[in-house]
Amino acid sequence: MERLKVIIVHPHLAIYGGAETVIIKLAQYLKKKGVENAILTLSISPQLLDNHNDLAFITPEKKYSYKVRSINFFSAMGLVNEILGLRTLIRKNVLSFDVINVHNFPATWSIVSMNRPCVWTCNEPPDLWNNPTPSLPLRAARDIGWQVDRIMVNNYITSICVADEFNANRVLERYGRQSEIVPYGIEYDFFCKGDKESAVYKFDLEGKFVLLQVGYISPQKNQLESINWVKRLKEHIPNIKLILAGSDTSPYARMCKAYVLRNNLENYVVFTGHLSKDSIRDLYHACDILLHPVLQQGGWLAPFEALCASKPIVVSCKMTASNMITKEKIGVVTDNFIHAVFDIYKNPDKYLNMARKGKQFVAKELTWEKFCEKTIRILEKAINTYIGSRHSIRGVGR
Repeated sequence: MERLKVIIVHPHLAIYGGAETVIIKLAQYLKKKGVENAILTLSISPQLLDNHNDLAFITPEKKYSYKVRSINFFSAMGLVNEILGLRTLIRKNVLSFDVINVHNFPATWSIVSMNRPCVWTCNEPPDLWNNPTPSLPLRAARDIGWQVDRIMVNNYITSICVADEFNANRVLERYGRQSEIVPYGIEYDFFCKGDKESAVYKFDLEGKFVLLQVGYISPQKNQLESINWVKRLKEHIPNIKLILAGSDTSPYARMCKAYVLRNNLENYVVFTGHLSKDSIRDLYHACDILLHPVLQQGGWLAPFEALCASKPIVVSCKMTASNMITKEKIGVVTDNFIHAVFDIYKNPDKYLNMARKGKQFVAKELTWEKFCEKTIRILEKAINTYIGSRHSIRGVGR
């Protein structure tokens, strides 16, 4: 393991979300084990840099800004500059490393012909996740992009890692390839403790039946549905309150806020904006239910973080870890959120017992040590596979 040197590539670390948590945890573990590594990215938030100044970061001199690229065709074309920026930065540094570990798109397109094995930690295959109604030019660009993506991945990615069976099936369907299933870790020791009273005071939750949803406010996180459910449930649960904890500057967030105003729901719905991890932890302990109506992109960590606080979770059938939650019987997987919330409201003890079981599952099975150890083995295997394939190619030419 000492000889292993890993360069981790991620387009932007401007927002500290689930993918960014995975990257930081992996880098910290590699360093702990004496594995030289660096995180290469186009941008990084000052707060994240300050909090993790013990890690090695590679960033460009030119300034890049994080943007959601699926809003329109011209915004999507900005990916070209990001790919070129990543390629330039990788090319300058890659010879100092043994293996490349890429994360979110377009990092997967930036490693072409870098003469190094590459492992893709695939949170989900690239798509227009933040734009459910793309224009005709944007749809055309996506369809072409899918074809290019398949070529890029199948020619330059040595191995693919996913967090669950759902994504393994997506990878098989999109690329015709098997992938390694490596569930993410959860910071159990951090999230099992929290200051409930602080959150109750800060967000005026005393005497409320609190529904919490965590994540960037976007179509794939589906917050508008949560607001609509509260609109219907308030007649049956008068003290209900929904906390939407996440960045709320997107066009979709503005649409959600307008819906709240039109329906006089200001006393029932709170937009917190971006919060620190400590504040999110406190909210987990202050809520009664974690709502998680996410669709097929992102949001993997939040339900398991809430289970660390022994809170019942309700997740959609489309959430990629839903099969795991169903199999372990540690949460409610449904598309009928109204019925689920009302049943938990009426029968709290039944669901608290389920949540306590979930807490034990997370503590035992979803550790960052397990995730990182499996990832290291896959990185080492990718190097051997890559070296073996190069020897085979040379042999054919003799």
